[in-house]
Amino acid sequence: SSTQRLLQSKVLSRKRLNRAAAMVQGPDAKRQRTEEKEEEHLKRGASVYSDTNGMPRAEGRVLHVGLADGEIANRIVIVGHVQRAELLAAFLEPEEEGSKVFCLASDRGYTTYTGMFQGERLSVVSIGMGLVMVDFFLREARQVVKGPMAVVRFGTCGVLPSTVEVGTISVASEGSVLVQRNYAAFPLMDDHENGDGHEGYLISAPCPSDAELTQGIVKMMNEEVGASNVVQGMNATADSFYGSQGRRDPCFPDANEDVIAEVTRRHPSMVSMEMETYMLLHLAQCASPAGSVRASAAAVNVANRQTGDVVGAARLQAMERDGGKAIMRALAAMPL
Repeated sequence: SSTQRLLQSKVLSRKRLNRAAAMVQGPDAKRQRTEEKEEEHLKRGASVYSDTNGMPRAEGRVLHVGLADGEIANRIVIVGHVQRAELLAAFLEPEEEGSKVFCLASDRGYTTYTGMFQGERLSVVSIGMGLVMVDFFLREARQVVKGPMAVVRFGTCGVLPSTVEVGTISVASEGSVLVQRNYAAFPLMDDHENGDGHEGYLISAPCPSDAELTQGIVKMMNEEVGASNVVQGMNATADSFYGSQGRRDPCFPDANEDVIAEVTRRHPSMVSMEMETYMLLHLAQCASPAGSVRASAAAVNVANRQTGDVVGAARLQAMERDGGKAIMRALAAMPL
C-alpha cells in the first residue's frame, strides 16, 4: 500500500542516519539493535513516528534534526550554511582517539558536527535559514541534551548604519527585535491600507541576549579579529529576506518603503538585520527551567543597506573562520 511504502521510506532514511553516525563513531551495537527494531516495526505495520502531540521521535531520533540522545553537545554554534559548518568543524577534534569527529546530516536540512574543542565537548550545526528552522532545532536539540545549554548563532547579515563597514562582525549585545509582515494588512488597497487600516509590519519589543555569554563573545572576537572589526548593538530579525527587510519587489506590492527607517527610529542602536536571532533568544528566555538555555548571536556584516557595499568572498571566509573560532572559544570558556 502507499502507506506501507511511505513507512518503508521513512525507515530506510532513519537507517541511513544510523549508519552515517556509526561511520564516524565506530561499530555500535545499540545502533544495530535500533535498525533491527525498525525492521520489526515495519513488519508489524507500525506508525512512522510516535508522540505526535508532543515531541515526535522515529525510533529514538527527533523528527527533523535527526539526532538521538547524546549526539549533540551542551555547547553549540549554529550557522546557516553547511560550508560554514564544515569550516568551523575543522577546529574540532574527535572525542575518542582513533575515531572521527561525529557528523550527521538529517533528511530535513540539518548537519551536525560534534567533537572536542579546548577541552570541552562542542557541536557545530548548520540549520538553514529562517525562524522555523531555529524553532525546530532548539526544541529538538533540547530533547536530546541533558543539562544546561549554551547556543550561539553565527551567521551573515545586512547592516543598517551607513558608517558600519562590510566585512566586520556585529554582535547582538543589546538583543534583537522581530519584524513581521502583518498578514491582516494585505492584500493592499489603493491607499496602501486595507479596510481596517492595519499597519503593514509589526515590530516587537527587544529580546535580550545572555549578558555573560555575549561579553565572552566580544572578548574573544576582539582577540581573533581585532576590536576595530567588532560592532555591538541591537539586531533586527525579519520573518523574510524580502518584504520585512524593505527590499523592493515589483511583482509583490509590499508597502515596505519605511520599514528600515521605522526600525532604526524606534531603536537608534540598531546595527544588523537577519532572519534567525530573535527566535533563538526568545526560546532561550522561555526555556524551562529558567536559565537552562543561554543564547547570544553574532554575524558577519555582508552588505550595507544604505551604501550598497557588499563584502568580497575572501574577506567573508576569513571572518567566518576567525569569528567562528572566537565564538567556539567563548563557548568553551563559558561555565555551564
